[in-house]
Amino acid sequence: MKLRITLAILSILSLAFLACEKKIPIQELTKAKGAIAQAESVNADKYSPEELNAAKAELVKAHDVIIRDEKPEDSVKNAETAYTKAMEAYNRSAVLYAADSLKKADEAIAAADMVYAEKLSADNYTQARDFYNSANEKFETKDYILANSLAEESYKKAVKAKEESLDSKYQLQAKIDEVNSILARVEKYNYQSYAGQKYITAKDKVKQASSYYNNDNLKAGFEAVEVAKINADEAYKSTMNGVSSSKIAEAEKAVAEAEKSEGAAYAEEDLAAAKEAVDNAKRMRSNGNYEEAITYSNEAIRLANGVIEEGNKSAIAARVKSQADKEAAEREAAEKKAAEKAERDRLAAEKAGKGKDVAGSPEEDEDFWYYKVKTWEKHEECLSRIAEKYYKNAKAWKRIQKANPDLIKNPDLIRPGWVIKVPKSKK
Repeated sequence: MKLRITLAILSILSLAFLACEKKIPIQELTKAKGAIAQAESVNADKYSPEELNAAKAELVKAHDVIIRDEKPEDSVKNAETAYTKAMEAYNRSAVLYAADSLKKADEAIAAADMVYAEKLSADNYTQARDFYNSANEKFETKDYILANSLAEESYKKAVKAKEESLDSKYQLQAKIDEVNSILARVEKYNYQSYAGQKYITAKDKVKQASSYYNNDNLKAGFEAVEVAKINADEAYKSTMNGVSSSKIAEAEKAVAEAEKSEGAAYAEEDLAAAKEAVDNAKRMRSNGNYEEAITYSNEAIRLANGVIEEGNKSAIAARVKSQADKEAAEREAAEKKAAEKAERDRLAAEKAGKGKDVAGSPEEDEDFWYYKVKTWEKHEECLSRIAEKYYKNAKAWKRIQKANPDLIKNPDLIRPGWVIKVPKSKK
């Protein structure tokens, strides 16, 4: 059929040269040909095939009649019928052609909208919408050709907007990661007591956003992640505000106990540092730096406990020293008492007229020599010298200490004036 139409058209052109000799309807044939071409431009073969085929058939008849039968009047009728059928095909197809183009553009815009082109490819998306609106206006005024042209431009811009948005898909993943990071920080603390529902909402929404991301539904993904971000931020703020307040209160209590402890007198610098840490914690919390506030509070608690511990250590050391001093005093009193007793014994012995000086000693009896200790400065008195004096053996000093258990507690300490007993060797 197309071959015959083409040949018919060529014949029409050739007949133009014969128009001077025969009455050929060149104008009608050309008009019919143009109408068919116009119908084909709006896909009449798809939307109005019967009318288009009828137009083409009538155009072929018009050609055949003028060539074969040389009946110009019949050719004119066939050409006019071809024109009429072609225009019917055009008018019927143009509206459907433009409508399909608008539908195609509308679907492309919806696809772009799904990937959040409104934000991720704003220029292309806006142009696609503008072309689409203009195409609809032209469609309403039955300017279908221009409506179709504008709809095709809208489609192209929408496709480009979608492609550009998908190239920016990573932005949604970045927001999802940000929300998950906030929730991870919240999870370190007792969020159930301060923001349990906010946390749950944020967790659910960020999970939805991840699902939308995997399905390229970026608009829904961005909407979900925005809700997740709001709830995650609120959960973080409520949790950290509550936790930091509790920590500061704990730090203040610890510092107050440290001030009352014995360690306050021994660790003044640490106590001052603990108070400063509490002040810093309060300042950080008021500025919204909750984690820093918690850090300072923990430092204050550590320092305050250290002050208290220092007080405990000092108290223990004081008790140990007091016990040692007491024991030393008791030893000194015992030694003094023993010396006094020895002096009384010596005086009693003198009074009774016992003994006589032997080897420079004050007196003696059957079992002992009695020796009065001289000064260290002048005589360098010690048990070793006394043993050497009596036994000719300095190492025998232990016999002397053993004979004077109540008097000599420390073999390195003997006092001037003491009268000590020196055992006589048994024969």
